[in-house]
Amino acid sequence: MMPTEICMEMRAEKNLTLPYFSGYVSRGLLLHIIRAVNPSLASEMHEANVPKPYSVTPFIFRKAGKNEKGYVVDASQPIKTCFRFLRDEPAEAFLNYFQSSNTVTIYDTTLTVTTLHVKNEGYDELWNNITNPAETIKLTFLTPTYLSTQGTNYHHMFPDHTRIFTHLARSWNNFSNHNQLTKEECTEYERWLLKNIGVSQHKIKTTIAYMGEKKATGFTGWVIYELADTSKWNTITQILAKFAEYANIGGNRTGGFGVTKTTIKTK
Repeated sequence: MMPTEICMEMRAEKNLTLPYFSGYVSRGLLLHIIRAVNPSLASEMHEANVPKPYSVTPFIFRKAGKNEKGYVVDASQPIKTCFRFLRDEPAEAFLNYFQSSNTVTIYDTTLTVTTLHVKNEGYDELWNNITNPAETIKLTFLTPTYLSTQGTNYHHMFPDHTRIFTHLARSWNNFSNHNQLTKEECTEYERWLLKNIGVSQHKIKTTIAYMGEKKATGFTGWVIYELADTSKWNTITQILAKFAEYANIGGNRTGGFGVTKTTIKTK
């Protein structure tokens, strides 16, 4: 089993309009592709209140203008989006779709898929490929990110290291088939995070993502965490930071929120 990222480049037959934040459209496209191959798997991936084995990015495209519904996509230029899978089955179903078709549909527009770029790493590879302790870990939040807070409808709007890495540890335990953390280890790790990691620099701002008539607020920007300890938890924090590039971070990660880039400086 391995986390997999599949980035897809397309050409539209005509200009189309996408919402200002298009992560939800990307998710809809993904589920449509999976449904065409494996309807029961698509239903499982859409089920409410269960951990989802995927994340997506919003579309990247050249804008030809905008209107009240969003940005107009320039059809003369490629459109790109990426899908990340935390289990093998949905990744395989997604790729199987393109054995018989090279087109997809968004709203009423047909797009021809010109490139599929696949990147994957086994959970054991992520775990075993760390060789040196980290001095700093930089997370760049490319799309709005927010962290849920129990007992309130308000979201946590700052990348607190304890919340970030315990969230990633839960995602790892939900999907990894290698070295899951026990309940006792999760408690020990949280104590370690409080004592041995601090924010040394950050440039964070809040951003509103507009999705048609809906909107949601999150933070974007970057934060650098400094690690004061070189124990096994230093290694595990690096693993989880790399895993974030597949899993996304925080709420609505399946709708394009929490897309994250990781940069690690080792000792």
